[in-house]
Amino acid sequence: MSKQRIAAPAALLPLAALLSAALTACVPSGNAVSGPPPLPVVGVAHPTSALVGESLEYTGRVEPAQRVEVRSRVAGYLAAIKFRDGQVVKQGDPLFVIDQRPFLATRDRARAGLAQAKARQTLAAAQLQRLTRTQETGASSAEELDRARAEAEGAQAAVMMAQAELRNAELELEFSTITAPISGKLSDRRADVGNYVAGGAAQGAPLTTIVSLSPVRVTVDITEADFQRLRRQPRLPEQVQLQFDGAAAPLRADIDFIDNEASSKSGTVRVRASLPNLDHALLPGYFARVSIAAAEPQPRLTVPDAAIQSEPLRKLVLVVDAEGKVAPRAVQLGGLVGAQRVVLAGLSAQDQVIVSGAQRVKPGERVQLAPAAAGVKPAPAGSAGVSAPAARGKGA
Repeated sequence: MSKQRIAAPAALLPLAALLSAALTACVPSGNAVSGPPPLPVVGVAHPTSALVGESLEYTGRVEPAQRVEVRSRVAGYLAAIKFRDGQVVKQGDPLFVIDQRPFLATRDRARAGLAQAKARQTLAAAQLQRLTRTQETGASSAEELDRARAEAEGAQAAVMMAQAELRNAELELEFSTITAPISGKLSDRRADVGNYVAGGAAQGAPLTTIVSLSPVRVTVDITEADFQRLRRQPRLPEQVQLQFDGAAAPLRADIDFIDNEASSKSGTVRVRASLPNLDHALLPGYFARVSIAAAEPQPRLTVPDAAIQSEPLRKLVLVVDAEGKVAPRAVQLGGLVGAQRVVLAGLSAQDQVIVSGAQRVKPGERVQLAPAAAGVKPAPAGSAGVSAPAARGKGA
């Protein structure tokens, strides 16, 4: 039995050889030896020259020119609400109505008190006139005349007091209808019909708020160093450039206020700019990227912003050197000009910056250049009206 187990594999050797030869014949001869992998292809572009101005970049916030907390001046139960939440209203439009019946009763009582005081004044005046005539003939004494004169003056004072009480009652009746103090956009209501409303600013909670939407202001706090940099210019800038998220193009706003002192807490100076906002597209509370011109335009190199790479301590771009190898190049950056990023230092106009395919390569690796950097738009050159940020403010 042991001899059969040893001889059996030997009998299969011719069959195994035939199978091996058949499998070898099925493999294409071209794959027997593989060549080196092809070089990765990248698109490159030279930095483009553009006439740009240095700017300070900060983050600002949109504020309304006017913001009012609507409160009631008188106390009472809320009887009606005359607006929809979020409605745009004009100055003087009715917003809330407090139950007017108590105020009507107070006004009518004041009117009656005034009529009564006037009647007493008429009687006192007639008595004074009569005693004046009789005193001339000696029919009345001087003491009686003095008493009548005092009563007439007291009656006149009572009329004046009743008139004041009537005016106060009429004012409270007028205040029971709460109107819009300014034109603008309302928030939501903070009370419903039937709620008791406390009167006065100290006790009453806001019933709603209203903000003006045209014009609006953008406020930004700039550092003391940057403010001194602005003052070294021939004249302070009169406009700022604003960029909002989702906006197709930047906006211009006129600087209308620079604070007269720096903040003792932050050491910053508050600068405010205003713009019309006629379409009400900007709401108070929006954030804006604010660019303030800090120097006259001068030629600068720009590269596509997509070519910029970030490391923890530096910004860099990848370039292709004379040997066709990828090399990192640390750069000092400025602001944006459209889709182009201003490069203050680190590049020359002859460098070949990788603008596409950078994710497929690493430093020191040889690459193959694409025939043309398709889809790369050069930065606008020679445009004196372009003012792009070239220095970021510390408060950005």
